[in-house]
Amino acid sequence: MTNIRRFQLALLVVTIGGLSLVNSSRVTFAQALPKPRVVVTADPELDDSNSLVRYLLYSTDFQTEGIIYASSQFHWKGDGTGKKWSVPNREYTRFGLKLCPCESWRWDPKERFIDAAVEIYEKVYRNLRVHDKNYPTHAELKAKIRWGNVEFDGDFSKDTPYGSPVDKRSEISAGQADSSDMPRIGRMKEALWLLSP
Repeated sequence: MTNIRRFQLALLVVTIGGLSLVNSSRVTFAQALPKPRVVVTADPELDDSNSLVRYLLYSTDFQTEGIIYASSQFHWKGDGTGKKWSVPNREYTRFGLKLCPCESWRWDPKERFIDAAVEIYEKVYRNLRVHDKNYPTHAELKAKIRWGNVEFDGDFSKDTPYGSPVDKRSEISAGQADSSDMPRIGRMKEALWLLSP
């Protein structure tokens, strides 16, 4: 073997070894960081359903505080009293359609897509744990499921029973929930009871 070949081989070994050390230190560093606390809100639209599945697959990386049923402009339950609802410029009024005011919009009366996703998670839990022992149990996730305001599109005028997945020990407070830098703040207000100090 020539000196050039020996040098190339040595360089390759050092590079691979160095990359191995970098990758292992990243894992150690990431494991040392506290997990971000997350409240997931999801409506029955496919994008949210798919995002929920992806979230469950990455749930080892987060501290799940709540998984909240939510409404959207595309799905809302109605209040069951016969009250009719309509919001301007929604799909039921576009292009000359006059499908609403209506009592509900594209909401399955037996809707339980979040519960169904967590039940499927339970079926694959043993396999997930082979890859990472930090996956939360089905029971831990199930305990975080709550119903937000699903009655009408964009309405969060009242607190919902069990609307808060967190208790008084939580750091989530009214001040944080009103912060303008939080994403999808309207959805957060729908989902959470604002806690009194």
